[in-house]
Amino acid sequence: MKKKLLIVFALALLLTGCKNKLSVKEGDLVTFKNKELNISTTDLYNSLKEKYGTSILIDMMDKKILDKEYPDSDEIAKYVDVQVDSIKNYYKTEQEFLEYINQYGYKNVDELKEYFKLSKKRSLAVDDYVANLISDDEIKNFYDSKVSGDVTGSHILIEVNVDSSKSDEEKKTAKEEALKKAQEAIDKLKEGKDFAEIAKEYSNDEATKDDGGSMGTFNTLDSDDVTRQEFTKLEKGKYSETPVETEYGYEIFLKVDEKEKPKLESVKKKIIDKLANERITTDSKLQYKGLMAIREKYGFEIKDDDLKTYYENAMNNSMKNS
Repeated sequence: MKKKLLIVFALALLLTGCKNKLSVKEGDLVTFKNKELNISTTDLYNSLKEKYGTSILIDMMDKKILDKEYPDSDEIAKYVDVQVDSIKNYYKTEQEFLEYINQYGYKNVDELKEYFKLSKKRSLAVDDYVANLISDDEIKNFYDSKVSGDVTGSHILIEVNVDSSKSDEEKKTAKEEALKKAQEAIDKLKEGKDFAEIAKEYSNDEATKDDGGSMGTFNTLDSDDVTRQEFTKLEKGKYSETPVETEYGYEIFLKVDEKEKPKLESVKKKIIDKLANERITTDSKLQYKGLMAIREKYGFEIKDDDLKTYYENAMNNSMKNS
């Protein structure tokens, strides 16, 4: 994919207006003895416009808008570096890494960074768009039902020991064994055994088991939904009486302590972020709506009728296929 080279070419074109059709300044790029076979700059422009024009145009528009809306920052730079490093880690040498990104049209690391920078700024724009859709009633309802004070907690993790190579029957058996082991740990707690000792004996979380399963003190808004719901439900000093299925396996949680519930204003942004993320996860159309909205905010207008049609079709198809 030579997308980046095409962008450089597009930027170099000298455009002239002809009603609502834009074309490059006429001239022959390739000539033949038979002049009827000549390829003009307009021929090439129209071909590139039809095949690549929409994606290149959208990238160019978004870069101009989002660079103005979201100036470069430490947060954006950190995101970019993490993304680039995550690719680099797959390759032993710098040369192998460069050969890989060259295949996708990136001449060097700086061009790849520009791609990830634009990606991050698009994400910020969508986040802000969706955040503005969250109503005060939604925020209040979330606060009343799901927000608690900072929690000090512990857990026992029983992992489900399977990998993708296992059959469905093997996966089912492994899950049943993990559930049985988690229930066994709970039975011992019900007998009066110390939570910390059971954590050392049963937990698969090597980072916490020797410390009695301690998770430290945290706000449940920073936890995944299953963990947050369980800690919100538990009373101080109580543990999960049935195994809790999470993305890590089966867990048993203990609420050691809970501080006073924070004021709404102090956690409002976190609530909005949480609700916005839930909306984006469940409605992929919002990704496109958010970016279309910020383009409209800046009053964009595509002057070339063909490109305007290509853009509208691309947006409609994206929304339809989301």
